[in-house]
Amino acid sequence: MTTMISKFDGCGWLAASVSLLALTAPALAKADAGQGVEASDVIVVTATRTQLTNFDYPGLTSAISLQTLDENRPTDLIELLEDIPALEVSGGPRRTGQTLSLRGLGRENVTLLIDGARQNFNSAHDGVLFLDPALLGRVESVRGSASSLYGSGAAGGVIAFETLEADDLLDDGQSFGVRASAGYRSVNEESRGSVALVGDAGNFEGVAALSVRQSGDIELGSGDALTVEDDIVSGLLGGEWDVSDALELELGWLSFRNDSVEPNNGQGAAGVDSLNPLMNKDVSSDSLRATLRFAPSNPLINLETTLYHNIGAVDETDESLNRFIERDLTTTGIRAENRAEFALGGLDMALVTGVEWYEDEQEGTDSATADGVRGGVPSGSTRFTGVWAQLESTLDLGAAGELIVLPGVRFDQFESESDQADSNDDDALSPRIAATWAPNDSVRVFGSWAEAFRAPSLNELYLSDTHFSLPHPILGAPVFITNSFIANPDLKPEHTETLEIGAAFSHQGLFTGDDRFEIKGAWFQTDAEDLINLNVDFAFNPTCFAPPFLPCSAGTTYSENLAEAELEGFEIAAAYSVGAFELSGSLFEVDGEDKATGEPLGALQPVMGFVNARYTFEPQRLTLGGRVAFAADFDKADSVAQERDGYAVLDLHAGWTPLAEQPLRINLGVDNVFDEDYERVFAGVSEAGRSVRIDLTWTGAW
Repeated sequence: MTTMISKFDGCGWLAASVSLLALTAPALAKADAGQGVEASDVIVVTATRTQLTNFDYPGLTSAISLQTLDENRPTDLIELLEDIPALEVSGGPRRTGQTLSLRGLGRENVTLLIDGARQNFNSAHDGVLFLDPALLGRVESVRGSASSLYGSGAAGGVIAFETLEADDLLDDGQSFGVRASAGYRSVNEESRGSVALVGDAGNFEGVAALSVRQSGDIELGSGDALTVEDDIVSGLLGGEWDVSDALELELGWLSFRNDSVEPNNGQGAAGVDSLNPLMNKDVSSDSLRATLRFAPSNPLINLETTLYHNIGAVDETDESLNRFIERDLTTTGIRAENRAEFALGGLDMALVTGVEWYEDEQEGTDSATADGVRGGVPSGSTRFTGVWAQLESTLDLGAAGELIVLPGVRFDQFESESDQADSNDDDALSPRIAATWAPNDSVRVFGSWAEAFRAPSLNELYLSDTHFSLPHPILGAPVFITNSFIANPDLKPEHTETLEIGAAFSHQGLFTGDDRFEIKGAWFQTDAEDLINLNVDFAFNPTCFAPPFLPCSAGTTYSENLAEAELEGFEIAAAYSVGAFELSGSLFEVDGEDKATGEPLGALQPVMGFVNARYTFEPQRLTLGGRVAFAADFDKADSVAQERDGYAVLDLHAGWTPLAEQPLRINLGVDNVFDEDYERVFAGVSEAGRSVRIDLTWTGAW
């Protein structure tokens, strides 16, 4: 994969001017504004498990609030996560083709959580996360190494999704609430509707929600259309029971179903042909969770235990060939964690200790193969066991301010097994130390050093069967030859070492008495060893060109460890507010190379960013806003085909509450106003063109 040396060709003037605006007029005002950047008093839980504020945390985090979700009504991962700096959703606009990268590290190095439960499904062709944004109450992100708390696959960071709860819709004294919403998007003719019911009966709270979506072909900025039909039904059931003053039990079930019609490969501009037929895809996901919290009147005990069971499946049918393909992944796990608060030698301390076990079981089948094995989807299992500890301490430095120190370490053991080849097992230690110096109320200087690891996945270890087919180079169709997957059970885990340094500034009353300005940024460098890379050795063997032209093959595909790689980049997030006006933005870049060859390596990003602005008119109850997303040219690539032109895309939106006494809100918007034809790095296809959207939401509580 490739990297980026940034140049402001093409859209340079706009990118430069918007970037300057984001840095000189930045920062955010309200904790609930939540346009991907959060105010200093917002508490982040995922990052530390000790409830530090975003401003004090020695790294970069952000949260997307329920208010922002209600205003934007995102439809997929691109819209949901577009305001998280250094995170890219590539693979194209089809839902099943979308995949994530964070700080140059791909999906395998980004831990995804829903209500604390790991989401480990990962497929380039079938999707990485089955989740309807209409059922969410909050999204929290941590950028940078987090393996000291979350183990394998968190070297790039963590994205934590929290589903809707009763408290999200109810105020004190209210016992019942309803939220109903409907919407339409023109770019894919998507219609949707959702309803959520919540209740509070004293020591019991519950939520029940349902969301449906139907959409068709996606009109692209290029003028082409992507063939796809989605028919989605999602449901949520959850409840919290206060068993006693010290004990709370929470149960949850999240369900997702998508009856989709699209090409077998959902990524890029994949069209329909004999090698990529149109398939009926039945996508299903069920996540079952039970969380027990025990917090007696003892500062040394604050225990949370989560048991979860996730079932993800994509079943495909090619009716023209009567072919059935299946990919199933089941994840079962338990995570227990305790937070203890105490004073030691005059220092305030918080110690988090925990243990985790989880298992992934995968099964892949294909009715068109002699042995029933699906190429690239080996059947097998992987088990992880981890223990960790993290200490948070605050040191009073007198006139020099205070110092927050966060040392932590986690130990993991893991083992993978499959009938395809020998087992693979190993262990890893993931230490981290981070600190924030606060010389005064307005300034923070922070730094961190961390080691992280990622165990090789089942797909990387036990690849087998056919990768792709193509016509014989001499005989042509109907004689087809294949590029075959080759297993490599000797893969070693990836290891990364990350250094990050940064600073933050926050001030109330910068230009006027009631304005607020914030800015926070960091530079990071990640050195990786034994990076796992998929090598496609595409080559015809000599017998393809000599009579009888058989046997013939198109090479092999296998996973391998690369010796050394380096990623580096920066993030700057800022915001400003005064009265009814809010402005926020971010600027970031990720660069990287194979240190042995100097070739680009990683899920890289050019200089990119976004700016959000909005103004609320009172008493008209009207909000007008816009968003500009921009990127410089991407030209440091393995090939010309992977290079990308820079772009700038404008979205406009408005929200109106027509009647003061009626809880009805109307949201209108135009995405990609100028119908820009642009392409994300590694997407392989233009993004969606101009889209008009309308959403109506009614909320009531009693």
